[in-house]
Amino acid sequence: MTISNWTTVAESQYPWERDALDFVRQRFPTHEPYRAWSNFEFIADDGSINEVDLLTFTPQGFFLIEIKSRPGRLFGDAGTWTWEHEGRLFTDDSPLIAANLKAKKLASLLQRQKACQKKGRIPFIKALVFCSAPDLKCDLQGNARLRVRLWDREADQGSGVACSVCACQHQCP
Repeated sequence: MTISNWTTVAESQYPWERDALDFVRQRFPTHEPYRAWSNFEFIADDGSINEVDLLTFTPQGFFLIEIKSRPGRLFGDAGTWTWEHEGRLFTDDSPLIAANLKAKKLASLLQRQKACQKKGRIPFIKALVFCSAPDLKCDLQGNARLRVRLWDREADQGSGVACSVCACQHQCP
């Protein structure tokens, strides 16, 4: 499917990430002012190389979306997440922490660009995590659940975002 406002900078080498991006792309609005860029890297001011799974621009602003595709059950707190699958546990820092830092680095880089300086300040880039395993049981609660989106489900109550992943105001089918 070709969408003129969606740019795939590089194809993902991971089939589960390609599936997640296809899921979002199929539901993403094809009209202005919506834009999306998937799978790109940038070098931040600190010299770090940062990979972005998906960056969207909507009337609500920019959203940097980190894709995590582990199946099973997800639980934890705002700082640490644990996935349980087939009797095994995998614990790691919340990916929202790294995605938020990446969003800040990208915003800083964009703000220094001449085109952005002429147009004024760029919108805030909000980080989201898309847990894309279709059968994931998400038991994150409270602050740990903020800015987390799941496969084909409604967004958090009261978030003002109707779409579960692409952060636009339309209802995804």
